[in-house]
Amino acid sequence: MRKRILIGVCFLSAVMVLSASGILGAPQATSEKKVISMTDQPPTSPFSPALLVKDTLFISGQLGVNPETGKLEGPTMTEQAERIIKNIEVLCKRAGLDLSHVVETTAFITDFAEFGEFNTVFRKYFPTVPPTRATVQVVKLAMDAKIEISAVAVK
Repeated sequence: MRKRILIGVCFLSAVMVLSASGILGAPQATSEKKVISMTDQPPTSPFSPALLVKDTLFISGQLGVNPETGKLEGPTMTEQAERIIKNIEVLCKRAGLDLSHVVETTAFITDFAEFGEFNTVFRKYFPTVPPTRATVQVVKLAMDAKIEISAVAVK
């Protein structure tokens, strides 16, 4: 019995080593990641604006910042939410996608009293088959923004 267990353990160990080394045709653990930015300039932040991994685009939380001015688009929830979705659209296009490829979003808002305004903008850009969404109220966002949205898009 002990001999069978020892042989089984040795066999499993060998299979694991061969799989990890790729000899048995196991898929590689590493994946290609391509940084997607709003412009051709390298990002200045310590994180990627978006990462394209195979057919999936992971978009970092976006504020309603106009990429040309670097300032919030406007003081209202509507203006900031519109700018965010336009920024997400630009990142999608730069990755060869569009808003119809967005499958998941997470929204952080500072005041649930403005939730209706946000929903109106969201419906405008995602009129049919909207992405899944989580919406969370937070105390504060960078630049005193009213909203931040992250997203995932899939080809």
